[in-house]
Amino acid sequence: MSQNEQQTEQERLSRKERRKQKRNRRSVALGGILATILIVGGWGYMVSTNDASQATSTVESPKSVDGEKEKETNTEKSASTDQKKTDQKKKEPKAKKKADKPEISQAAWVTRPFADVYQDANRSSVIYKADLGDVYEILDAENGMVHLKLSDAVEGYIPETDVRMDVPSDVKDKTLLATLQQVVANQPIEKPEQYLGQPLEKFEAKYGALGNTQKDAVNTYHFSNAGYLLVVSDGIIEAIDWTNASASGLSALGEPVVETSYGTWYQGEKLQLKAFPDNGSTRLRLARDPGK
Repeated sequence: MSQNEQQTEQERLSRKERRKQKRNRRSVALGGILATILIVGGWGYMVSTNDASQATSTVESPKSVDGEKEKETNTEKSASTDQKKTDQKKKEPKAKKKADKPEISQAAWVTRPFADVYQDANRSSVIYKADLGDVYEILDAENGMVHLKLSDAVEGYIPETDVRMDVPSDVKDKTLLATLQQVVANQPIEKPEQYLGQPLEKFEAKYGALGNTQKDAVNTYHFSNAGYLLVVSDGIIEAIDWTNASASGLSALGEPVVETSYGTWYQGEKLQLKAFPDNGSTRLRLARDPGK
């Protein structure tokens, strides 16, 4: 190859190399531009995504209006129910204790000892013998018979001729009690009147249980070796009897409501004092009068 040919070939190679270098520079420049675009775009996406995430985590979702109203309604209902329960408790009277037996609104007093009380108004059978001065609630009256409530579980009928619908209070209760202290020797019960109308348990808490008992259709009789017995109906002490008592001091009470050979009845304001002959001695009874 001649010198001219060599020079021409070198120039051709030189131009080719320069074109290659120029293309490389363009590629590098274009790559840089693309890289820049990608970086900027990616940064913008990250910023927008991060902002959206922060917005989601820090901004509370709006509450449902219907849900809020329902919650308020439930709260109001609950408060209203509680208030109704409170008001109801205030209005409801407390349950009466068994000791707080109400007085009888319409009463009948038995006017003779051993008065027959029948199962029905036809006098088919005798179910109980009422004692002098016993007081019972009147349920109704018809055809000469009075329908009585003898206890919570027992009712019966008695002729009108054996009862009266009112009884005068001829003696003060304090006079009856003073006379009782005089005619009962060695009185073993302190203030016996405080136990009348009270549960048997109250008496037993003070004086102990009385083991010897007898029953009839209406009452349970609890006997003590100390010379007395309790007359209990529906768990409530209705009367206290003392045996071997003296009747001589009873004349200080004046005229009795009823006086027979089988019993004498003195009426106080809320108490009764009755004397019954008992095997040659006298049995004295202090009873409460729920009809007064």
